[in-house]
Amino acid sequence: MNIYTILITLLILSVLVVVHEWGHFMAARKTGVFVEEFAIGMGPKLFKHQGKETLFTIRAIPIGGFCKMRGEEPKQDEDGNLIPSDPLAVPEEGSFESKTKGQKLLILVAGSAMNIIFAWVCLLIISLSLGQMNFFEAIGNAFLNTWRFAGLIFQSFVMLFTGQIGFDNLAGPIGMVSMVGSFINEGFIVLLAFTAMLSVNLGIINMFPLPALDGGRVFIILIEIITRRKFSPEVEMKINYFGFIALIALALIIAINDIMRLAA
Repeated sequence: MNIYTILITLLILSVLVVVHEWGHFMAARKTGVFVEEFAIGMGPKLFKHQGKETLFTIRAIPIGGFCKMRGEEPKQDEDGNLIPSDPLAVPEEGSFESKTKGQKLLILVAGSAMNIIFAWVCLLIISLSLGQMNFFEAIGNAFLNTWRFAGLIFQSFVMLFTGQIGFDNLAGPIGMVSMVGSFINEGFIVLLAFTAMLSVNLGIINMFPLPALDGGRVFIILIEIITRRKFSPEVEMKINYFGFIALIALALIIAINDIMRLAA
């Protein structure tokens, strides 16, 4: 494990997250949601450009990014306390909350959809670079391999939930660095295929009905459609908060497994 491998791993993860957030951005703009900021990276701003509506920024920490939509998060006072929402208030024009449930679902699903599309593009490039098939055959082959990657990911989670494999088989960012190091030695094509698999993985996992994920928010909207009752922003925020804590705990467990695996 060296600094070069770590940087390549961070670059891959950042590209996948930015692709994901770009999907949200495009769907938000298409449905008339005002996007306040689209950021590449996290932390302090290094570069900013004010577009016609959106502020585009590059931030200091090269990990991920985000798409900040108007009205997406509950308002807080100067002390960080949640400001109770007025259930009778009309949502702000151009905000996420002002849109129909169908439009909200489109925005939330668009991130994962863009990851799947990105994976397909990577696999198409691989198929074309091998030079063993024409363009239309390469398109079909890329679709087939994208579908196969999705099947393998679902199969892995079925095996995990049925106890056929344990959590010690899961790899996090630390384990990824080790894998990327191996794939770099195999060449660009193998590394690109691994990137495609990660992109499909991100797209699928993000649609799981878990709090703090897009899939959790999709699940809440579907419950609202079925029950014809709306969750208050306060309740939704609490659900996402506890879900985020659970995901952090899982990430720590996976990180410990990574370290123990490397130590062995």
